[in-house]
Amino acid sequence: MKTEQLIKDLLKQDESGQLDFKEVIRKDTIGKTICGFLNNEGGQLLIGIADNKEIKGIKDADKWQFEIEQYLIKELVPEAPVMVSVENYGEKQLLLIKVWEGSKQPYIFNGSIYYRRNDRTIQASSKEISELIHKRQETEIHWERQAALGVELEDLDLEEIKKTMDVALSDNKMKNIKKEPLEFLSYYGLFQNGNFTNAAVVLFAKKPSRFIPQARVRVAFLDHGKTGDVFKDDQLLEGNLFKNIEAIQQFFEKHLSFSRKFENNNWKRTDDYVFPMAALREGVMNALVHREYGLVSSALSIIIYNDKLEITNSGKSPFKQSELKKNHLSMPYNPDIAHIVFLRGYIEKIGRGTLKIIEACKQAGIKAPVWEIGEQTVKLTFFSDVKLGGAVEGATKGASKGTTEGANEVAVEGAIEGAIEGAIEGVTKGVKDKLAILLSAIVSHEGNRVPEYKEATGLSDSSMERYIKQLKNGGLIEFRGEAAHTGGYYLTKKMKSKLK
Repeated sequence: MKTEQLIKDLLKQDESGQLDFKEVIRKDTIGKTICGFLNNEGGQLLIGIADNKEIKGIKDADKWQFEIEQYLIKELVPEAPVMVSVENYGEKQLLLIKVWEGSKQPYIFNGSIYYRRNDRTIQASSKEISELIHKRQETEIHWERQAALGVELEDLDLEEIKKTMDVALSDNKMKNIKKEPLEFLSYYGLFQNGNFTNAAVVLFAKKPSRFIPQARVRVAFLDHGKTGDVFKDDQLLEGNLFKNIEAIQQFFEKHLSFSRKFENNNWKRTDDYVFPMAALREGVMNALVHREYGLVSSALSIIIYNDKLEITNSGKSPFKQSELKKNHLSMPYNPDIAHIVFLRGYIEKIGRGTLKIIEACKQAGIKAPVWEIGEQTVKLTFFSDVKLGGAVEGATKGASKGTTEGANEVAVEGAIEGAIEGAIEGVTKGVKDKLAILLSAIVSHEGNRVPEYKEATGLSDSSMERYIKQLKNGGLIEFRGEAAHTGGYYLTKKMKSKLK
């Protein structure tokens, strides 16, 4: 879903328990509203909108985004995952703040507990505070917060914990606590009363299946042979959530390789995976984060067939398929796991995962994915119009002219790949591919800012920062402008000479 459509959809709605509009930035008002959302059912606050819903916009939106994020991290107790994003609407910029329903209610702002009652933010009554405390007591017995008996510190992957702390601090997503594993885990409720929780095992154990056998993930590539269905690759992944993300990415790279084809009628060659990686990434993250790990029969499988890819996980969806295609908020089934994944940078915009999946498939020109919501399972299916299991070279669809343009496209792609090879050393093929995607976006649209390139490439905040830095250090791009919100990125003379 494009940003402008998202804003239009929000403006069609009236203010409610989960939606509020503000014209100007007042930090204390924002803090009270977000606190009220956290103590109720979550919500969205759109800033830059007048009472009559006229688009007023926000000046210096990028600066305010950072400042408000830090303000809310500091002033809300306990800490909660809060997403502040800059949304473009025509020539105006708006701020959108989103939060899930808090999992550690009651939340306090400036010494008071606020509550969302209909379309108003008020101080919670003694009855409401009592209900919030009771609700918190109920959530404390949720499976992910139960003690995982027998787990010691040496059973955890300290390197993954350190990575998570480093990313969260560099992205300014958490308070500056001591970078010490036990303190970090205690602060986020993963180490309580001398025991590590089930969530800690799923997230950080070296081998979670020792303690939670159903935490395994199955990945398989199924081909159709002469005697029926044949599994060419079938694996059980036994790592923690973050190790499994890496293993799944490698599995995709192995079996979904690049599909090289020419688009209808214009001979413009595109190089990409058979399915858009941005869409697969969101689908995998949704399955890993919202999976119902507590069931002994819990399962998560990713199976590639010769014409489709299915991601199936144990769990319940509070939404129908049609609702997943709209802007929505939901309480994560595993809020502690979701919070850590948010800190690690894998969840970027709360409530937009399914929308990003649909949009990425649309841009890739493939059939819309389908969600099947069962009693205890959620299955997401991606469809392909080419046979899977290897690169498809030179596939054509209705191509009839423009061979010179096609040759030019190939030459540009070759120049981009060659420039990266010559300027940036010591990186993997996967990183080079992502650098090429980003550099291609800059070649096509010089002068844009990071948010535009991020939306075009599907890269995360932390990846964008790293890849921009690598391209700059390699002398391929440069920043021009006085400030981040007014300037943009351009090709250097060195890069332009390579394109010629």
